[in-house]
Amino acid sequence: MLSKNRYDQVLDLAVELVAMSPAEIDYGWVAELLQQVLECPTATFSEVGRDGVTGLGWPTTRLPASTMTDVTRRNMERHPLIQHYVRTADRRPLAITDLMSLSRWRSSATGSDIHAVTGFYDHLALPLLSPSGTMRAFALGRDDGAFTGQEREFVEKLHPLLIAMDHRARLSRSPAAQSRLTPREEQVLELIAAGLTRQVAARRLRISIRTLDKHLEAVYRKLGVNSHIQAALWLHASRVSDNR
Repeated sequence: MLSKNRYDQVLDLAVELVAMSPAEIDYGWVAELLQQVLECPTATFSEVGRDGVTGLGWPTTRLPASTMTDVTRRNMERHPLIQHYVRTADRRPLAITDLMSLSRWRSSATGSDIHAVTGFYDHLALPLLSPSGTMRAFALGRDDGAFTGQEREFVEKLHPLLIAMDHRARLSRSPAAQSRLTPREEQVLELIAAGLTRQVAARRLRISIRTLDKHLEAVYRKLGVNSHIQAALWLHASRVSDNR
């Protein structure tokens, strides 16, 4: 049974996923949260398109990002979970042992190669929605035995929230959404333009510095500016225009 501390972490993660605005969504950070909650040595986010790996994201782990990238690219075309999601419409969370026996996986070239680099055999994938022939998924690795039934139950309950989070993020990348500031982005811009420091603005909005910086990055991108001063001038100019 999960300890109370880990149970609370799962609930906190669920709250984070529901509350995240598109500007706050960082897939590497979400992978890191999953890694912490399930106490895994490694968690990743990857995108596999029809032309191969198109995106990789790694939180801080005991392994260098370059090492994780190399082993993923090397085994992409023969990894059972990756190929299952690429070749089918199945988007359920699955572990390696849902597709083959652990002894067969241990003796395979892919399993042996990944174990030699990472030190673990058991893998659990949480796929996001993607077209046929592609895969977008979080993946967790464990070196102290298989994921428990209770852990998998929690993962399956978190899975719809991950999909909803991803859906909001992808909608926000549409041309119309990308050119329009969200209400939270407008609040951040107002406070920064008023001369508040990032620390003070974050406290005023009751968000972390990291979250505020994500909003600022989105504001700069949408306005086509690269400094607080330029953003403040844009806000002043827009108000002058509105008052005419």
